[in-house]
Amino acid sequence: MAKSSSTWFPYRRVSTSVSDDEQQLKPFLDDAEGGSGPVERSPIPLQTSHGSSSSPSRRILLVVVAVETILLFWLILRSSGPKSRYSWPALVYSPAHEAVEYGITTYTIGGDKRFHIPPSPALDQAWSDLYNFGISQIPKSQAVLLPNKTHPIPGDPLNYIAELDVFHNLHCLNMIRKGLHTEYYNDAPEIEHLDHCIDWIRQALMCAGDTSVIVWQWDPKKNQTIFQGDVAHTCRNFDKLRDWGKHHKIQTSYDTSVRLEDDIVIPVIPKDFDLYEGKKISGLA
Repeated sequence: MAKSSSTWFPYRRVSTSVSDDEQQLKPFLDDAEGGSGPVERSPIPLQTSHGSSSSPSRRILLVVVAVETILLFWLILRSSGPKSRYSWPALVYSPAHEAVEYGITTYTIGGDKRFHIPPSPALDQAWSDLYNFGISQIPKSQAVLLPNKTHPIPGDPLNYIAELDVFHNLHCLNMIRKGLHTEYYNDAPEIEHLDHCIDWIRQALMCAGDTSVIVWQWDPKKNQTIFQGDVAHTCRNFDKLRDWGKHHKIQTSYDTSVRLEDDIVIPVIPKDFDLYEGKKISGLA
């Protein structure tokens, strides 16, 4: 009497005997060749008798099932996944991706004492230390991968000028800070610069779309629930980005009046959506 085995595959259950492999394999081969027989999907673990997995017909069966499973998952992902090849997780390229490190932290509620002080040289230095190295240089091998074309550095054509947006955001926020203290800063930025900075930061906040959750908790002293801001956030490690900026700080004076041609061609990246689809203002484009 042939020794039997009970085999379970992702697509159907098959009861086999070692001597009947060819007979039991035929329906699967028919399916692979375009047969129309019914397919039962039963994602249950494989169980075989000792030694039966070594037969050639069993190996063929496993290959057929594996190929069909891969095709099924590919079709599911293709039909339900994002249509743009630039949507998550395929981010647009940045040379600083190597420096990105995510972690959980909290904001400093009540103010970091280095920044929560009146205008002074010490405060100016604290802000400057955040981004004063922000203009960077990157090699052509990285410039060609950018989603937007940038310019070679005059006098250093092997490198290209670049800036991480986080450092521009901090520059803009610092300009707004100075604009609030014109009694101290004689070089406070013009209103046009401030308007640009406010709108830039608005878009940066909307683009990042921080979904960390602010909570309210009971305060027995005030006998009411109080807004709590010291909640957990998933953040990029800013010190890592700062180190990257320092390491890639531009080494030559950049002359904006010099035009250099190169052979880099950047394809146009289609937008997935507008940053904000809110109510339009009558009379404005």
